[in-house]
Amino acid sequence: MGLLSIRLKPNFLGLLRSLNSINWFIVFFSLINLSECIYEDQIGKFDWRQTYVGRIKFSQFDTVSTAKKIIVATEENVLAALNLKTGQVVWRHVFESASAGNIQLLHVSDKVVTVTGANPYLVRGWDSNTGILLWEWSLTLQNDDQAEFSEWWVQDNMLVHMLPVFGSQIEVTMYNLMSGQNRGSTSKLPALWTNDGCILAAPQYVCASGKMGSNLLISLDVTSQAVKIISQPVSNYIDIEKYSGNIRPLDGNSAMPGFILEDSEIVLIKEHEFEVLNVPLAHPLASVAIVDGPSVSIVLQVWDDSVKGLSMCAHLVSGEEVAGLRAAPDARGAEPTLVGALCARGAREQLACRLLLVAEDDSALLVQQGGRVLWTREEALANVVSAQFVDLPVSDLDAAIEAEFDHKEAAKMYGSVWGAFTRRLRTQYQQLQTLLRGLSGERAMSEPSPLVRDYFNLHKIIVLVTRAGKIFGMDNLSGAILWQRYEPQLDAEGARMFLRRAARHPPHDACLTIVGKQADNGNGLVINLNPIRGTPTGEGTVPLDSRLLQAAVLPQPDGDGLHALLLLDSDETVQIFPLSAAPLVENMFIYVADGNTAKVQGYALRYDGKTVVAEKTWSLNLGGFEGSGHRIVSAVGKRPAERVHSPGRVLGDRSVLYKYSNPNLVLFVSEGPDPLHKDVVVATLVDGASGAVVAAQAQRRARAEPLAVHSDNFVAYVYYSDRQRRYEVATMELYEGKQRWLPAGAAFSSLRSERAPSVERQTYILTAAPTAAATTHTERSLTDKHVLLALSTGAIVELPWAFLEPRRSATLSPEQREEGLIPYAPELPLPAEAVLNYNRSLHRVNALYTEASGLESTSLVLATGLDLYYTRVAPSKTFDLLKDDFDYYLITLVLAGLVVATYSSKYFASRKTLKNAWK
Repeated sequence: MGLLSIRLKPNFLGLLRSLNSINWFIVFFSLINLSECIYEDQIGKFDWRQTYVGRIKFSQFDTVSTAKKIIVATEENVLAALNLKTGQVVWRHVFESASAGNIQLLHVSDKVVTVTGANPYLVRGWDSNTGILLWEWSLTLQNDDQAEFSEWWVQDNMLVHMLPVFGSQIEVTMYNLMSGQNRGSTSKLPALWTNDGCILAAPQYVCASGKMGSNLLISLDVTSQAVKIISQPVSNYIDIEKYSGNIRPLDGNSAMPGFILEDSEIVLIKEHEFEVLNVPLAHPLASVAIVDGPSVSIVLQVWDDSVKGLSMCAHLVSGEEVAGLRAAPDARGAEPTLVGALCARGAREQLACRLLLVAEDDSALLVQQGGRVLWTREEALANVVSAQFVDLPVSDLDAAIEAEFDHKEAAKMYGSVWGAFTRRLRTQYQQLQTLLRGLSGERAMSEPSPLVRDYFNLHKIIVLVTRAGKIFGMDNLSGAILWQRYEPQLDAEGARMFLRRAARHPPHDACLTIVGKQADNGNGLVINLNPIRGTPTGEGTVPLDSRLLQAAVLPQPDGDGLHALLLLDSDETVQIFPLSAAPLVENMFIYVADGNTAKVQGYALRYDGKTVVAEKTWSLNLGGFEGSGHRIVSAVGKRPAERVHSPGRVLGDRSVLYKYSNPNLVLFVSEGPDPLHKDVVVATLVDGASGAVVAAQAQRRARAEPLAVHSDNFVAYVYYSDRQRRYEVATMELYEGKQRWLPAGAAFSSLRSERAPSVERQTYILTAAPTAAATTHTERSLTDKHVLLALSTGAIVELPWAFLEPRRSATLSPEQREEGLIPYAPELPLPAEAVLNYNRSLHRVNALYTEASGLESTSLVLATGLDLYYTRVAPSKTFDLLKDDFDYYLITLVLAGLVVATYSSKYFASRKTLKNAWK
């Protein structure tokens, strides 16, 4: 026994040492793998996100912390830090979208200080490195009527608030920056000379007062203990006959108080005197800022030259010009504004300046001395008003193959059998060359891939129209901007896009038309572009002489594959582009809705032999009567090219419930006051051709949201219930019944419909606040329909229509269970695994756009807002696509083995048969 224990003891100790080592390995590898994402291997593979901050309103260079940054505050109520070298967002805070989040002040020293709100105000302090909130206190003004004219700045570590009462006095109050403690009582300085044309050049308050022809420049240091007013005639500085009262402050957090007088003279305020700088204004619209240099202050000027592009110059305050700051011909910024600048000594004791510019098209540029643009941020993409997916053209080789098999094109191009045969040989030779080049790898790695359609049509171009009037063409796979175009005359609010010709009609270019308003007079504006290259095409840019009521395109194209554009103006006159397509107008109906009065009118368009005329056929007041106070919140119709795959659905008893598939159906969601229930939301389904009201329903004590979807035979819209204090979704489905109204294969006609459809209704509770909604879309509508909801939490949730279906009931019959209906539950499930953007939170999503791809299972999704997000969804899973981890080598080996086994078995079977025959 002792001998046995001696032999086992060393082995047992070794086993303990081995287990201890394994435990350490387990602990080590568990520390490395910290990811808990769903589908971790697909993060960023089919999706991308781009973060923006909006048009920059205030900015300051952070020179205190070690990591150099630019702290910016934007008109979208966003506070952010941008990397000085790359322009990427280091950290970002998104405040309230309304006036409660409006940023009034940005001050950067060792801490970042902001003032936000509109009485009450919030004063916050932030850490410049991490963006962490350090302190916060509120301030409420008693004079609420004049609060919008408040001015704020920081002086001697005190927050100064100035409130001018025009024609009476100036009220000045100083607060401790961190605690908010008032230093004393509010100072009220008499100032009868103040008016709404005054400007702040902290701490000076400057006004031009007096009668025209004898104007005085008056300035007051509102923070000085001894009140001293500077008053000088305007005629001392400029010709009084040319003076029009134009005074504007210096830009870019100028280091010295001053202003620009009549776009001609730069005036500083020094030692209680006005001093005209010996620096000429380079351009009447130049943006001027005075920054602290290494030894003396420097005057920077930036303007847009029509020939040289972005132009800059620098002078010392003494008037001496600083060399090295010149034009940047590669940067084109329309009416640039200098919002921040930093000048320091370089390596060779030379002056080096960096200027942050904001152009009229909302782009932000960081320009280095010498005209080099370090980076550019297209902040116009934070305000996208319309988006359109556009198919890419096929390759030249595929286009040649398609033309070869197109009988009309072949007869036009070849004319004979011999010509077609020659073309076939040439095409086969090109295919062989392409194959050999692909096998040999001749294409250089640096050569970009051509913009051609892929096999599954997943690669597209996204055309984006922004509120600033800038149009972008973006690659949907990478998010890269392929082209951009600025249209300053375009008022993009409410602009619409129409794809009039796809890229599959060579040699004709694709044509995309943008219909909007002119920024100066509100008349219509039509812009025709090639969406692949961003160049003008067709009629180009066409300004109209009247306001537009409605725009539409003809469903049938002309001989060149171009769909004509129809415009109905305020005079009820129809304009058509091109004019040659007028004879094609037949049996076309459009409607015009007035959102403020809730009136809808329908028109029938017809060709009278000379031109296209519009005849008013019906009129409808959704408010019930004139002056009801109702307004239309949203109007949603079906997609023009949407297909209905199944005309009905099979019930549990094997009968068919046929859908009411009216392509002219339009959903109007309106709201208005109600004498009993405070507010009422009314959803009305109107036939756009005949004006008949197909269905309607109302929600009492509710407020409508501009979120509605309409597809197939169902509609859904969101409203806020004041009674329950929550968001709810109302859904409707329309059915013809178990017998069809029209014969099989007959086209639907709104004018021959004599029966009303049956309507199923249901309401569900949303546990989060939605901001945008859309439905998935595929080419043939074979897949299930899912509803996409963007939530205020930053998530995009994919919700199957089966959860929103109004035929759900609390107690299901056996037939309903056989059909597959889900028992009714009032709250809609929003599981975490249904979030499309997983942990990539999106701020202020205002619209969701979906588009079909070449794969029937896959729908493309784009979310716009303060961020851009693109991804793919597969409502019925990827039933027509192999998985990414599919083992091609294994299936090849198995197939080869089966082929070898088949022929071997055949050989041995034939030998066996031969032997049996000789027996």
